[in-house]
Amino acid sequence: MSSKLTRAGTPHNLEDVCKAFSAERQSSPGAVIVTLNPSRANDSPFAKPMAPPRFMADSVANAITAMKQHDVSKIVVMQALGVGDSFPNMSVWMRWVRHWTYMKHSYDDHDLVDEEIKLSGVNYVLPRPPWLTNGRARPVRMYGNTGEGVGNLATVSRKSVADFLLDACERNDWDRSTPVITS
Repeated sequence: MSSKLTRAGTPHNLEDVCKAFSAERQSSPGAVIVTLNPSRANDSPFAKPMAPPRFMADSVANAITAMKQHDVSKIVVMQALGVGDSFPNMSVWMRWVRHWTYMKHSYDDHDLVDEEIKLSGVNYVLPRPPWLTNGRARPVRMYGNTGEGVGNLATVSRKSVADFLLDACERNDWDRSTPVITS
């Protein structure tokens, strides 16, 4: 029987993150999952960002600091198609959106996470799903680390991504990779 631990705080504050790692439990977690996205003025992906420019990068840096203090060696961070070296494999429309709308701020922050986590020394998996849907969980298809061949209308359900994130924690098949995943 597991107990539910609740901690108030923000991932942007190192002390809050360290408190979460220090919660009463029998052992440290085997891995950390991060599914952050910066807050926006409303639910539209095109809305003005409300979070600081490095919200995700600084939050992930805090998680890595706490991981190192508690001997946790693996982090799985949900990113997005178009981050890092997958950018050329986004559709032309999405490359325009990524560069010329407020989404640029979120993608720039994701790019910082991608760059900095690779230099951190921890084991990582940085899955890059394309457009998220609310469908049922289905097995994911992989398009390598760059998304070559993913196509313009690729989607994946949030449930499929959640299953993949858990699998990435428990298995080493994708360690030190940035797999583009679809349904």
